[in-house]
Amino acid sequence: MKDTLFSHLKETDEYSIQELRKKLKDEKISNDEENMKFEFDGLDCYVFFGRLNHTNWNIVSVVSWIDLEMPGIVIGILLLMFIAFTLMLLFPTCFLTIRRLAKPLKQLATSANQVAEGNFNVPLPTIKHDDEVKKLRDAFENMQGSLTLYIEELKTTTASKASIENELKIAHDIQMSMLPKTFPPFPERNDIDIYAQLKPAKAVGGDLFDFYINNEELFFCIGDVSGKGVPASLVMAVTRSLFRNISAHTSHPEKIVEGVNDSLSQGNDNNMFVTIFVGVLNLQTGLLRYCNAGHDAPYILDSDVTLLPVDSNLPAGVMGGWNYTVQETTISTGTTIFLYTDGLTEAENISHGQFGEDRIVDMARRAMSKGHNTPEKLIEEMTNAVHNFVGEAEQSDDLTMLAIKRTGIATDISTTDK
Repeated sequence: MKDTLFSHLKETDEYSIQELRKKLKDEKISNDEENMKFEFDGLDCYVFFGRLNHTNWNIVSVVSWIDLEMPGIVIGILLLMFIAFTLMLLFPTCFLTIRRLAKPLKQLATSANQVAEGNFNVPLPTIKHDDEVKKLRDAFENMQGSLTLYIEELKTTTASKASIENELKIAHDIQMSMLPKTFPPFPERNDIDIYAQLKPAKAVGGDLFDFYINNEELFFCIGDVSGKGVPASLVMAVTRSLFRNISAHTSHPEKIVEGVNDSLSQGNDNNMFVTIFVGVLNLQTGLLRYCNAGHDAPYILDSDVTLLPVDSNLPAGVMGGWNYTVQETTISTGTTIFLYTDGLTEAENISHGQFGEDRIVDMARRAMSKGHNTPEKLIEEMTNAVHNFVGEAEQSDDLTMLAIKRTGIATDISTTDK
């Protein structure tokens, strides 16, 4: 009973035991359990020790690490084996399940590729389960039906559009055939030189010009119908026919315009009208009688560029029974009459700036200074100037120009009103 643990610990020199002895002797043990690890009888052991309350005794337990850790290791190994076995079972199960669920998606993808190639009637896979994949399949079926209907409508629309474009091309050719297109128009004569150009903004347009010679008098006109496209082209064709028919029975410009006005005013439910300038030039005397119905005043190119004085009057087709005024002037030898529609002055560039009358005067003077005194050269210079000014902007209105140059006996220019 007199022996203590310290007396027995003195008999060994093992380092770990000496450490334990020192720790116990220095009374470093608290009331809480402490432990340390050392080798005992060739085995790695854990030492657990603690002080008994109210005594000077300590309890020390030595446990082999095999007894303490091996159960945990075994349990860990068993858990790992169970997890591995479970994964081996889950992998094929998940693979087969995912493959089964993805099979309709794969079939839908195949169908989508066929639809993209133009086969809109390709059958879609049948899905028995009411899930998101079935909803996707139903949505794809609706899209397939919509695409089929849209393609059929597009085919019909394209065919109709092609038919309309073909008809518009025919209408364009018919409209252009109604106007003089051979230049020079009177190669057997050396007393008159004429050139004209019409460029519609669409397939067909509402601008017109015409001229012919009867009894040594040149009948000519230029006009601009309100609006564009097919309606304007119909009014243009009617106006040109009226000009020809009425001028065949009278040489008075105001009577020609009055006849055109009265005819267009009848049944004009769409309120279409045409601005028109009609002139009758005596090729022997140079006397020009003219009537203006709301059209832009022509320019006279002689020693300089000046406007021909005109009365405005109402455009033809606005009000039936209107009395139009007639004016006279004498065109001397070498003088050119330049007529145009507002498609020239109102030609716009990308900044919405307009060509304007000042540029017309400048280009006419430039053409005269270059010696380009023929009507063809004048219109060519004016066309190039408009194209350079407009640039990439889309043509906004029909563009028509008519130039008439008298090359007969010279007389002075004078202007009187009737």
